[in-house]
Amino acid sequence: MGLKYNWNYPQYDETFLNDLKEYNISENIAKILDSRGINKIEEVKKYFSDDYEEGYDPFLMHDMKRAVERINNAIENEEKILVYGDYDADGITSTVLLVETLVSLGADVSSYIPNRFEEGYGPNKDAFSKIIKSGISLIITVDNGIAGVDEVELANSLGCDVIITDHHKIQDKIPKAYAVIHPEHPEGQYPFGKLAGVGVAFKLAHALLEIYPDFLLDLVAIGTVADMVSLTDENRIFVKQGIELLNEDPRIGIKMLLELSNITTNIDEQTIGFYIAPKLNSIGRMDSAKVGLSFLMAEDASVAKSLAEQIEEYNVQRKEVTENIVKDVIETIENSDIKNKSVIMVSGDYHEGVLGIVASNIAEKYQRPVLIMNNKEGILKGSARSVFEFNIYTAINKIGDKFIAYGGHTLAAGFSFDEQNFKEIEKTLCNEFDEYKNNNELKSTKNIDIVSSLEEVSYQFLNSLEVLKPFGMDFEKPNILLENTKVIEKVYFGADKQYLRLTIADEVGNLECISFKDNMIFKDINVNDTIDLLCTLDKNYFNGRTKLQAHIIDMQVKEFLFEDLRYTNFDETTISIDSLKLSKDIDNKQSNYYCYKDLDNINAEYSNIYLLDIPHSLEDINKVLELKPKKIYIICNDKQIMSEVYKIDKLRLVKLFNIVLNAPNKQVNITQQLDYLLSLLKTNTNSLKIMIQIFQELNLVKVENNMMILNPNYKTVDLRKSTMYVKMENIFEVERLLLKDSIININKKFEK
Repeated sequence: MGLKYNWNYPQYDETFLNDLKEYNISENIAKILDSRGINKIEEVKKYFSDDYEEGYDPFLMHDMKRAVERINNAIENEEKILVYGDYDADGITSTVLLVETLVSLGADVSSYIPNRFEEGYGPNKDAFSKIIKSGISLIITVDNGIAGVDEVELANSLGCDVIITDHHKIQDKIPKAYAVIHPEHPEGQYPFGKLAGVGVAFKLAHALLEIYPDFLLDLVAIGTVADMVSLTDENRIFVKQGIELLNEDPRIGIKMLLELSNITTNIDEQTIGFYIAPKLNSIGRMDSAKVGLSFLMAEDASVAKSLAEQIEEYNVQRKEVTENIVKDVIETIENSDIKNKSVIMVSGDYHEGVLGIVASNIAEKYQRPVLIMNNKEGILKGSARSVFEFNIYTAINKIGDKFIAYGGHTLAAGFSFDEQNFKEIEKTLCNEFDEYKNNNELKSTKNIDIVSSLEEVSYQFLNSLEVLKPFGMDFEKPNILLENTKVIEKVYFGADKQYLRLTIADEVGNLECISFKDNMIFKDINVNDTIDLLCTLDKNYFNGRTKLQAHIIDMQVKEFLFEDLRYTNFDETTISIDSLKLSKDIDNKQSNYYCYKDLDNINAEYSNIYLLDIPHSLEDINKVLELKPKKIYIICNDKQIMSEVYKIDKLRLVKLFNIVLNAPNKQVNITQQLDYLLSLLKTNTNSLKIMIQIFQELNLVKVENNMMILNPNYKTVDLRKSTMYVKMENIFEVERLLLKDSIININKKFEK
């Protein structure tokens, strides 16, 4: 149970793990695959054999054959074709992919991306009317169109055919387009329904070109990662192969954009997700997304560089605008009763392009659903973001008649409504979330892939995870639980101290850990706390140096029964009189000082017990546990450590016995041969006396006139039948534990 999430610990199939050893798959990789449901040999083979896969037959998609025939006829008849795209990264890459495909086939093709601010998402009648009047006779939508019922009807009435390629949720009514290509079409039989818009466009390109167009997979990789669709099955194939292409032969624009970000390492899904995709998205957020088409299709280096610099500037503007709006929204919340409401709704003269980002930031900060809106002439248009598993789309849908338009899914939605409906919408959504809170635990669950320790974290361990790439939605980076690590540094950083950096350590090393969100929940984590840390691992590149770094998912403070006060110069006079103090020889029951030998006579309950010195044995500690304290404090300031004074062990006893056994007449003069015995056994006189006593207890020897004489009738015996041997063994064992072991291992030993 973490501070942020419930933790689901892995249950491994040991037979499966053993079977994978035959395929030279490491135990850690096997565990990750098992924890994610890839637990059959056939599934593992399929997972690792996708480098040369070409995905499913594109003609399994509904209307694919019909669409291909119509497009080929249009090309043959020299009709004007238009690709109608969208302004996000998925829409931009979809548009470029299909335009490049049609150009290669000799088509007369152009493209159109609606303006986010003037036209909004998807088909619109004004745009379609102008497009058709310009002579276009075939419109192909990419990453949109499935909701354009009226717009397609208009196009049909104007004599223009429309082919829809889309991946968004299919509504109750499907447009009467010439062809509708959708991986989840109810009349289709396509095996994988979670393609991005660019993935659907790629399937059309595959069908048109009659070859597997792997040269377009760089676009598919960018659009698929950017749209955060499931990175499993066919998407994994496309992204993996697309990333290889991005590294081998990147488009000149992408190369320039990464140079501006000082990215010199190999491109991977993280490079796309954190650098390429946000910058492509920033174009449509700040201006017309047409710049993105020119950028991706640029072939001249100087043009590509100029466009990359323009996109970089858009991204800077996007960050500044977002930051200013977030600050304004927080100020509005804190200075009003909005902060006391179950759902946060704030409107203002805000830039429409960043409302979703702002809503995400506010939802993260306040941990409740958020609606951020721009007010334009009494119409509130904006974005909603939810928390936990509260379905904001379903909540909005219940009062859909109060909205002009809306759409979305569980955790995000877009909408518009008349400001006169504000109060009623706010009241309903607050009631819906209140009901959700009353009936649901406000914690999501995180699956743990591997339970490990800081000692096992290394570059070798991290590099071994590379074979599982690419990571993304539904196949995230492995969640690693690092148990029993100590916090040695805690620092908040950033302009508003909103980010968190921890340094954790154990006996062998330390690790820097970073968190960029939800950090107030960790406010009670302190230096010197022992924690379990749930994280992902990564490499941090900075100033030409590389180091391991953990990205914090969650953590929990370990509440240990045993607390460490050893070697701290602890002042025993500060111990409360109500606490139980245990030692070998201090007996003052009135002040709650007891000897270990009296443990059986203690009937009172104590919350806190202090071990002033070392108990006689582990049995004494077990008796202390039977008292059921909340805390046991280990002080153990013993002046004399028995294991350092007495050099006695089984090997020394065997050696001494052999000396007697091989001596003349099987007798040893202890006085005359004392120095020889001490030197050979590497012990001291007191220890030798005890060893002889052990032999006497076992009836192995007798001592007469300083002569140690072997019993001629001796038998092989168990050393533990000697009371003295057991006593010394118990003392040494408890000393090793309480004086030399870590407090973590001490707690582990006595865990129930």
